[in-house]
Amino acid sequence: MRLPASAPLVIALLMLSAAPSSFARIGDTQDDFDRRILQPDIGKLTPKRKSSDPANMEQLLRQQPFFSTREHFPPGIRERLYWKSAVPRMLSNENGWRVHVFFHETRSVLEAYLRVGDALNEFEIQNILRANQGDSAWREVDPESEEAAAAPLGASFALADGTLKARIVGNWLMIYSSKLEDYVREQLRVIQEKDATQQAERLREQQLTAPESTAGF
Repeated sequence: MRLPASAPLVIALLMLSAAPSSFARIGDTQDDFDRRILQPDIGKLTPKRKSSDPANMEQLLRQQPFFSTREHFPPGIRERLYWKSAVPRMLSNENGWRVHVFFHETRSVLEAYLRVGDALNEFEIQNILRANQGDSAWREVDPESEEAAAAPLGASFALADGTLKARIVGNWLMIYSSKLEDYVREQLRVIQEKDATQQAERLREQQLTAPESTAGF
């Protein structure tokens, strides 16, 4: 879901009201998350989903906004799955959020929120973004800009202080640290350089073997 670049959204991002305390924050420890979300009327841990249909499971995995880059995450990164109810004072299993949190060196570096039951809306987005903005402020990232093209995990918003970025995809809102982005970008650069070297070697080999291969024509 891509939000329109509208004045109401910009104004909403600048609102000063506090975000709900049950939302997680990038940089939290696992204990922070558990204390905030694992309450009887708020949330719970969830196991990884299983499906008897491998093709369907593959499709579900590919919808995750971190799917194409997670293989390039740092060694030792851990994923923890939560469910948070969207119903006040009641743990609903149908209306809420699936939350994927990736921890590295004891702190969260990526949080991906999937809205379940209802569609993700602009006010939920602004609340979660505000919970993660600290003393900085979010700005929208032009999807056609070089900045967006250079973001390996994708970017719809970025903090002015450069510490976090956020991406909206369908009913997903993903927030991640710039340190994680830098790591992934470097891994992709190394892979691209390796691929370019291998391609150059293949071309040199083809050039050397071409005379013998085509002799007699």
